Amino acid sequence: MKKILLIALLTFPSIICYSQIDSTKVAFVSYWSIGDRYDFKITKSSQQWKENKQQKNTKHEYIAHFEVVDSTANSYDIKWSYKNNLKSTYNIPQELLDKFSKYETTEIRYKTSEVGDLLEITNWEEVSKMAKNLFDDMVLILGKGDETLTNKIKKTMEPFRELYGTKEGIEELAVKELKYFHFPMGVEFDVTEPMYYEEELPNMFGGDPLKGNVKLSFQEVDFEDNFCILKQEMNIDPEDTKELLLQVLKKMNLENDEMDKMFRSALFEIKDNNTYQYYYNPGVPHKIETIRETIIDINNSKGKRVDAITIELLYEE
Repeated sequence: MKKILLIALLTFPSIICYSQIDSTKVAFVSYWSIGDRYDFKITKSSQQWKENKQQKNTKHEYIAHFEVVDSTANSYDIKWSYKNNLKSTYNIPQELLDKFSKYETTEIRYKTSEVGDLLEITNWEEVSKMAKNLFDDMVLILGKGDETLTNKIKKTMEPFRELYGTKEGIEELAVKELKYFHFPMGVEFDVTEPMYYEEELPNMFGGDPLKGNVKLSFQEVDFEDNFCILKQEMNIDPEDTKELLLQVLKKMNLENDEMDKMFRSALFEIKDNNTYQYYYNPGVPHKIETIRETIIDINNSKGKRVDAITIELLYEE
């Protein structure tokens, strides 16, 4: 996801120096070296309500490792690795977890620019193969030889299996936290007033991108410690959301005239509220908190969902 105001910060050293001491601007630039390693605690939670009654409340945590493997004048090669919590992520019964032990660890290799903005996942095909194999094993193992159940699970998972078969799907689903990690990198911001702009979010199902209206503002800037708190608020276009959900239903073979009519008249509201506590030099987050709140009213049936991700730097004692 490219942001506006991308700048060539490394063209002249004097420009970087000026941007760092100017009390009206903050430039997020990566000052990393080969071998740099940081550990982060990742917490993901999801809550759902239907007619004001909570239906779901899940939470899982894991430790992710960030390591600079290589660097050039124009780029960094990064390794991001973590152990999967298959039980809570995919609701796999405890007695079946041993059958999924080969999917315990995920390693993502990716490249950034010289200023730290995320460019591409370089081992996405390897990650894709692992994810699709996991889905296939889930269908067979969770189906337990019951053909009807097996077909039902397969049909439900197929759209997501397809997504994990593409580079775009891997970037949006498998490494979503990396999107937040690198969100401000390579950008210089004016801290004196809020910034408003329209963002285009990728549509993983191949349709038009989703539009979002964004506000960026700084809550705190400490120029002495190169630390700041950046707030990002976004409202996603409800009509774009409807089209995306209809695409998902179609791929799951759940779309029909009645369903289409219900969705066309439904009300959708999706809001993001993200906070970035960041050491903009050397380009390492202290804590990132993201919250997505979704409110849906379909056929006079109201539902709400809140998904949150927290990325927290673990300091050496």
